[in-house]
Amino acid sequence: MKEEYTPAYIAGVQELFCGSWVCGLCAEAVKENMKRLPPSPASAELRRALDSHMEFCKKFNGTTRLNPKLSFAGAMREIARKSSLHRSSGGRGGGGIARTRSCGPFMDVKFDSNV
Repeated sequence: MKEEYTPAYIAGVQELFCGSWVCGLCAEAVKENMKRLPPSPASAELRRALDSHMEFCKKFNGTTRLNPKLSFAGAMREIARKSSLHRSSGGRGGGGIARTRSCGPFMDVKFDSNV
């Protein structure tokens, strides 16, 4: 697949993304980042979303491509960290399953001493 970009198209993309040349896939990722960030003036929000995506790309290219196992370990560490933050920030109290009745025996076993 080959794409040809005209100077006018390139200038338009750079104008939309604070002077940065952004491919279509990255443009969608930046738009998603903008939705997740707290509201702020549009240009600051776009700059933060671009910076966030560029940081992600640097991490990806620096770890995932070089050592996929290390990347997996890092992802698991991030999941554990986020889970821990959620628990300590006053999420649902206690977690786990609450009991609604006694956990007494379900069977009454009688032993016959004559057996």
